[in-house]
This record gives sequence, structure tokens and C-alpha cells, in this order.
Amino acid sequence: MSGLVVLEGRWQNNRNVSVKSLFDLLVDMEFNNIHNYHYENFTNVQSFRAILNNIFLPNAHKRYLYIGGHGDEINVNGTVDNVSRTEIRNSLHEIQGGQLRGFFVGACLFGNEENAGFFFAPEIGVVPTIRWFAGYQGNVDWIKSSVMDIIFWQRIFSERIRHPGATENTIIENVCNYLNHSVSGLMEELEFQVYRRRPQHPNEPERLIGSQ
Repeated sequence: MSGLVVLEGRWQNNRNVSVKSLFDLLVDMEFNNIHNYHYENFTNVQSFRAILNNIFLPNAHKRYLYIGGHGDEINVNGTVDNVSRTEIRNSLHEIQGGQLRGFFVGACLFGNEENAGFFFAPEIGVVPTIRWFAGYQGNVDWIKSSVMDIIFWQRIFSERIRHPGATENTIIENVCNYLNHSVSGLMEELEFQVYRRRPQHPNEPERLIGSQ
């Protein structure tokens, strides 16, 4: 199973622009089943929270979350209203089962180190099972960032299939080592970054892209 949940806001009014077709293709190629991930649209914080609480139930085997939409340094746009980083953090903190290991925010400007530290902070941060956070620090082109999204997730799935017993820290480190050597130019252009909890100081973010 992919263990992936994709939540998406609206990119353009009156146009059916979506990452869904990209994830459909990726999951079908990797798992031979187009339905081997969960996809929904969110409109505002209420729907965002309700979807998470409905999906991340005990024994649901949901491991990863991708949030797609326009955004800025502290917000992601739903179809109707913004969802702030505080609302995202609080919603993730409420989910059950301790399954979530990593999440990726596919929005402009949101994937910065300050937000990584915000999510990893003790007590008020997201659930402690989350090991990594990824996203874009700058304004990005939709097509190029979609390519980056798919490369990243394909590598996550590939690592899990090849190393089923590996820890999430090892998986994300291997993924980022591959990305640093294979698509460094694209990542630099998009200001793409991945942070994990620092092994000896789990409340602090450790930068994994461009650090080799």
C-alpha cells in the first residue's frame, strides 16, 4: 500500500487544474492500482480537519500526507478559505493512531525552516511520530513543481519497496541523498527543501537538501 493521502485546494477558478491525474499515474505505475492512495479536496479549515479525522483512524495504515494549493509563508489556500500553519498543526495533532510519518506541503513559500521548527516544536507541535516535513521555500512554477512532487514521491515508494524494514529516518535520508545527486538543479531552482527531526535533538529541524 502507498499509505499516501493527497488533499488539494483549488488552483484556478473555473478550470479543472489538479495534481490528481499525476498521482493517479504514479500510484498506478508503482502499485498497479490507481486507487492505492486517498484523494480529497478541502475548502477551509473545517473540511481539512474533518477529512483528516475521518481518514487517519487507528489501523488505517496512512503514512504520508501531501497538501497541495496556493500558499504563502504561513497559509495554504483551500477552495474557499486559507488554512493557516497553526490550523494545520492543530489538525495534525488531533489525528488518531500515530501513523503519520511525513508530510509535504506543495505550496509556494510554505516549505521553510521556520515552519519546520514550528511543526516539530515540543508539546504544541504535530504528533511526534512525524519524522519529516517537505516543501518549497520560494515562488514556484506549477508544472516544474509538479514534476518535483512526482519525483519525490516515486523515490519514497521505491525506497519503501526495496527496504521494507527501514526506519523513516533512513528512508527520507536515502531519498534526499538520491535527490541531491540527481536533481539538484531543479531543487535549487524551485527552492525545494526537506527537513527531518534532528536525531539527537528531535524538536529541531535538520536540513537534508543541499547539505551533502
